[in-house]
Amino acid sequence: MIYSFLLALLMLNAAQTGSESSPDNDLPSAKGSIFVEVSGLRNSNGYLLLALFNSQDGFPDNRENAFRKFRLKAEQGTMKINIVDLPPGSYAFGIVHDENDNQKLDKGLFGIPKEGFCFSRQAMGTAGPPSFQAAAVTVTNSVTVQQVKMKYW
Repeated sequence: MIYSFLLALLMLNAAQTGSESSPDNDLPSAKGSIFVEVSGLRNSNGYLLLALFNSQDGFPDNRENAFRKFRLKAEQGTMKINIVDLPPGSYAFGIVHDENDNQKLDKGLFGIPKEGFCFSRQAMGTAGPPSFQAAAVTVTNSVTVQQVKMKYW
């Protein structure tokens, strides 16, 4: 009984933390998922901070307004993240490679990022982050795949 409870708790935690998993297209669902493949991580220092937004309110800088937030141990190279149980709609995400684990994107002179970052649809702004509309992807009741590359200055 305890074993079943712990297993269920671990499975729930894995789904909520966005840990590496594969999309399961065999199960019917009225909800969808975003399968994110992040490439180009230069090292395994720190964590990836992913903030998923379902509106432009606060995107991408105000993590408090995020629909979901994830903190995953960084792995050099490529990481895969499956964000599950999403109602249909528009979503955009930003990812930071928080190498020093201070829970923010460190910036240098003139606001130039010192750590890696990327956005859904590989969107980039002209003199700052992209708009929600530029980064938004549509989620239906299936898997939406996003391949993004971490950018370092």
